[in-house]
Amino acid sequence: MEQTWDSYINSLNQNSLPRQVEVTDGNYFSGSLDNLSFSKGDIITVVDLKPVHVRAEVKDGERVLGVVNIPLEYKGNFQLIADPVSFETVADLVGSVRLPQSPTTHRSPPRFQNLVPISVADGPTKLGSGETLSLIGLEERQGRRLLRCEAPRKDPPLRLLLPMDCRGHFQECQDEQLYSMDAIVRWKLLAGRKRRVRVEAGHRLRLLNPLVPEHFNGHLVLHPYFSVVAHLPGAIQVSIPSDLDIHITEIASLDCKPRLDCKPFTLTTLRQICSMETNRFPVRIKVMSVVLSENKALAKPLKCGQRLTILRAEDVKKFVATEISQGRKGRRFLIPYTYQGLVLRRGRYFYAVSDVAAAMPQGQLCFRSSRGYTSCLEPLASFAANESFLALKKSVMSAEIHGELHRVEVLKCLNIATKAHVKLPLFAEGDFRELFDDAGPGTLQELCQVTKLPCHIRVVSPDLSLARDPLYGTEELRIENIVVEQCLIAKDEVSPEDVDASVDIYRDWPETTFEIPVDKSSCEVLVTEERSWTADVGKERCTSLQSIQEITEEESLAFSNCLVTPRPPPPLPKPRSLT
Repeated sequence: MEQTWDSYINSLNQNSLPRQVEVTDGNYFSGSLDNLSFSKGDIITVVDLKPVHVRAEVKDGERVLGVVNIPLEYKGNFQLIADPVSFETVADLVGSVRLPQSPTTHRSPPRFQNLVPISVADGPTKLGSGETLSLIGLEERQGRRLLRCEAPRKDPPLRLLLPMDCRGHFQECQDEQLYSMDAIVRWKLLAGRKRRVRVEAGHRLRLLNPLVPEHFNGHLVLHPYFSVVAHLPGAIQVSIPSDLDIHITEIASLDCKPRLDCKPFTLTTLRQICSMETNRFPVRIKVMSVVLSENKALAKPLKCGQRLTILRAEDVKKFVATEISQGRKGRRFLIPYTYQGLVLRRGRYFYAVSDVAAAMPQGQLCFRSSRGYTSCLEPLASFAANESFLALKKSVMSAEIHGELHRVEVLKCLNIATKAHVKLPLFAEGDFRELFDDAGPGTLQELCQVTKLPCHIRVVSPDLSLARDPLYGTEELRIENIVVEQCLIAKDEVSPEDVDASVDIYRDWPETTFEIPVDKSSCEVLVTEERSWTADVGKERCTSLQSIQEITEEESLAFSNCLVTPRPPPPLPKPRSLT
């Protein structure tokens, strides 16, 4: 079916890529900055969608008040409005909802309520009306594509696989979480549908467009714009704006299951390799094309023409860490779970008393000020630099300001030196550092068994298995969380033309292997051979090639679709006559 390029791109999500289309009505862009021209009959392979910005309708009910352009880095947060139209099949869900690639990748997977009873044909599992399902990811078994789900309200939680042809009425659940605009565009859009959101209280949209009412409490309808990463014939990679004025028709979806008995030169993706059954590994592949922009992010970049043996698919645990230097965030890292460098736990840094209150666990927390604060309100306490406190609990009290009583949030604390009980206002700033009893150096694995994440550490001894440990010498690291990446465990393969016929290239395994994160690798490969009878040969002698990967802020956000930003301390109360 012929359609505009813009409407086609907005009907896609990452689950359905790559796709191949043919241009039916082209256009010549003379002097275009993108230097893009397409004619009728040109073939385009869409491999990825990169969000650029969002144009949003500002609506009060059904009345449109104006339009605002929202950059992805906009600091405010938004709440999703559940889509009112239900999905009738699992295939409809998968075609519209962006799914996490592993159960631990995201903290809030998409949730839908099934409005009618359904049963799974392959087993006794039955879902009643009103059951809530968390959509975990996709899986392939015996040639069938299945949706991994979890019913969290059951005890224990019920996990099940739903086929694409399973019918029901799946209604999106209301999500109370707040998200950044960047997170919404990357993870929370519904392909082919309009995403509506509410703005959090205290928003500053008027800075983007003065037509937005000062106390606007309506909703926004999002219209995202994408840069489309695509391949053209001849292994040419281009970025195409989503509002290009051309018409296309879809030729094929390229997300079918790889067939090892397929015709020569039928290409497949690493995602499809990862979904293969375990008894079909190892397989030999040849890399036919790579997306250069994403390939650079790999610890071991892939090259066109490279031959690999894929030993197995594996869920690999990694730590997400952020470098802290002089209280500011710096580089970001993915650290192997098996990292053997020795670390010492360090206290967390807090800018204001409000940050201490937000970080308090169920128990208590000790902290020390780096600079002093003088209180102008009675009976709120002042403090000097290097004073230490034990935080007890958050409270609210009344304070007199210019003859008027105001409610002020405070943190009740014990001054460790004087044993006096004091009340510190949440707006007080002191550059505080957490205090605790250090258990001595250990590995990250050992530390995380006794310490709740996030936590702050310093590397005191490098991992000697690495040629260079980039963590050793950093001032401080914040270990954010532990994530799981779906990886292919691979080794470089020698071309049969380059070895003597007497050499058994299937038995002479190299000493080291490396990981290929599936979510970071957009490339097409040719499966050249399947050797299931060698599946267990030499695996015990393969040691994984350890590497610490430096990632961008954008990549670190991909591991968490909730953008956690430090909140500023509450303002000092003002007399009512001045507010």
